[in-house]
Amino acid sequence: MAESHHLFHAFKWSIASDLASKAIQPLVFLVLARLLTPEDFGVMSAALMVIALSQIFWEAGMSKALIQRQADIEDAANAAFWINVGMGLLVAGAIYLVAGTVANTFFHDPRVVLVLRVMTIQVLLGAVSAVHTALLQKEMKFNRLFWVRFSTVGLPGLASIPLAWHGMGYWALVAGTLLGQVAQVITLWRITSWRPRWSFNTLVAREMTRFGGWVAVTGLMAWVYSWSDSLIVGKYFGTALMGIYRVGNQFSTLVFAILLGPALPVVYSKFSLIGANEEDKVEKLLFLGRLVGAITIPMSMAVFLFGGLLEKIIFGEKWAGVSFVISMIALKEGVLWPFAFNIEAYRSMAKPHYETWIACLSSVLNPVILVVCARQGFVAFVYGRAILLAVIGVLIHLSFVFLAFGKRGTRSYIPVLRIWLLCVILMVIDRAVHAAEKNNTHYYYLAKISLVAMGFLLSFRIARNEFSTIWKYVLQAYAKPTLTQSPSQIP
Repeated sequence: MAESHHLFHAFKWSIASDLASKAIQPLVFLVLARLLTPEDFGVMSAALMVIALSQIFWEAGMSKALIQRQADIEDAANAAFWINVGMGLLVAGAIYLVAGTVANTFFHDPRVVLVLRVMTIQVLLGAVSAVHTALLQKEMKFNRLFWVRFSTVGLPGLASIPLAWHGMGYWALVAGTLLGQVAQVITLWRITSWRPRWSFNTLVAREMTRFGGWVAVTGLMAWVYSWSDSLIVGKYFGTALMGIYRVGNQFSTLVFAILLGPALPVVYSKFSLIGANEEDKVEKLLFLGRLVGAITIPMSMAVFLFGGLLEKIIFGEKWAGVSFVISMIALKEGVLWPFAFNIEAYRSMAKPHYETWIACLSSVLNPVILVVCARQGFVAFVYGRAILLAVIGVLIHLSFVFLAFGKRGTRSYIPVLRIWLLCVILMVIDRAVHAAEKNNTHYYYLAKISLVAMGFLLSFRIARNEFSTIWKYVLQAYAKPTLTQSPSQIP
């Protein structure tokens, strides 16, 4: 019972930390989008892309290795710290030297050179604080991590917004990012008692490096999946369109992440607690897939239909074209989110290699398809990013569902496909209404609202059993347990 209470306490603070950042960051993001231009975000995105790639090399998987390790923790922490610092210095120096080549080769923008060199400070700051974060996670002190994130997540906005207001452009984003990182380092060192020593256990370091190497390979694949699209946009279309693409992409993914992101660790914890009962895991996973699909697919249709209105209200005239990116990426997100929980289930079922194979296939196919589409123009690139990769992603996920759960697993997603086809029909109707009522804005938006409402109602009807079940769980969760209930019977 005490162990369960400890787990719940850590989990509660982990979710609170995630929600704190997700509540503040969108507000800062939207305010800065009104004050800055697509080129400002494009220049910053170019620098962040390189810094994110560099983290894979200087961090070298040491944090994951430290969290996983059960013996010689002090020596392991010390080895991880000095490896991070040494690699951080090497990586920061390399970035400083090749910044000009990177900026001219991939982004064709000389402004990226100085920004990238200044951003090497973030590499060094991250290197001296990564071990402190890992130790807090290892010791399940998520309440302290909550205050770290809560106290530092708002600082970039507090610095960036007034600087952007006074015309500092992309330097407002740079200053805010570095200030937030400095605050995080100071906070971590103040709330953590661990301090590095002038010693280095080579045997422990060698063991840590072997484990961390595999983590780094997985991190590299994740970087390819997350950043390859922006890299291709910067290479073929320049920083202005990269800013439009990156902001539109972030906006769409943020909408879904705020709603469903905090549920991912909940699902992993729940699946892990189920234990060896594979049948129960399968039922819960397939149930979640249908439930999430009934929410995200009509939600993506709503974002698609009102993308133009969102551009006018939130972004303004200088962001012309961002609605196209928002609308198309929303369709991809809505289709793929029903499979998001599969990864958590595979891990809990001791099948983490499924995640690796999915990451490998996505990392190989995505850049190839995107390069082919980019050669046809920016519009073709966005269509390819949204439609082609969504279809390929669905096929990849369904293949692994079949491997893990057989025909029963793939058949369970038929309601999700029905909802998807329904929303496609409603979007086609919207295009027809647009052609007929393009001169009558009031009737057109009334038709959009009606189509979105119809999409949600029909989606809820298709998944009525799932919604009925989840509603019962909610009622039971808030009901007071009776004396006849055992702890295992209380959700």
